[in-house]
Amino acid sequence: MGSEGTVPASEASDGPSCVTVHVTGFKKFHGVSENPTETIVCNLQEYMNKNGMPKGLVLGSCHVLETAGQGAVAPLYQTLQSAIPSSEDSNPCDSGKVIWVS
Repeated sequence: MGSEGTVPASEASDGPSCVTVHVTGFKKFHGVSENPTETIVCNLQEYMNKNGMPKGLVLGSCHVLETAGQGAVAPLYQTLQSAIPSSEDSNPCDSGKVIWVS
């Protein structure tokens, strides 16, 4: 930081910063009949619609994935690919800042 009370130009912005959050949970696995992350992810979109998102955050996606094995590879790849914005996307949050929560 520069002199007291100033923000370097590299940290200044023209407007509010926006971050897209992608959340993944996982299905049950050997020895666990119910994975709590699956419950959280399945209810998160409805919860955020009801209670609102914090300013500057956009919920990009909520996906439940297999926990292991070859069955997990293709859905994981598709989930990652779906988070890459295309030129046709009209997402108000085009800053490129992304958070993945698993």
